[in-house]
Parts: sequence; C-alpha cells; structure tokens
Amino acid sequence: MNHSILVLDDDIHVRESLVISLEDEDFDVFEAESSEAALDFLDKKQVDMVIVDLRLPGMNGTDFIDSASVKWPEIKFIIYTGSPEFSIPVNLAPVDNVSNLVFLKPLPSSDVMINEIRRMLA
Repeated sequence: MNHSILVLDDDIHVRESLVISLEDEDFDVFEAESSEAALDFLDKKQVDMVIVDLRLPGMNGTDFIDSASVKWPEIKFIIYTGSPEFSIPVNLAPVDNVSNLVFLKPLPSSDVMINEIRRMLA
C-alpha cells in the first residue's frame, strides 16, 4: 500500500514541484493552497502525512498543525518553509508526529526530505 501525503503550500510552483518529486517516489500525493482548504480536505480523505508551509494566507502553518494534530493524531507533519530563522515552536517540539527537521525552500535535492518521510512513515 502506498503512503499518502498532502502538500500544503500557497505557492503553486513550490507545491507542484514537490508533488512531482513525491509522485516519482510512488507516494499518493494531494495538494492544498491554504490551511482552511487542507482541513476541509482532511475531513473527507485520510492521509499519512502533511508537508506544511508556515506562511500561508489565513491560518498559518503552526496553527494548522495544532488543529490538525488534535483532530487527526495519527497524521505526521513535516515543516517546509522559506524562513531560514524558523525553528520548531516549543509547543510542537515534543510532539512525536512532527519532524524535528525543518526543510528550507528551495530544497537543493529532495533526497533528505524523502528519507525523513520514509523514516517517519516506517
């Protein structure tokens, strides 16, 4: 069975390039352009992981992770951001379903993220 991943990013180019990389690795990939759209999607379809941008219109990425992890505690989260100064917030650091690695845009290679996805979903 393939693992399913939701890519949450408001930048269509970043989102589509990540979707293509993940599909090449045989993941079932879905996309959302806002936290609100992602929450609506998760109400209808279960996924194993969400890759979350932080700066989003409306609800930001950390608030999205807070809400989604309460409602769907089995989902894993990876943070993918353009903010080099970002570090995992104190409230999310001890949470098992959030990767301690923060991935910065643009990714020079998707290999490190793919390895972390596989580790978290194993």
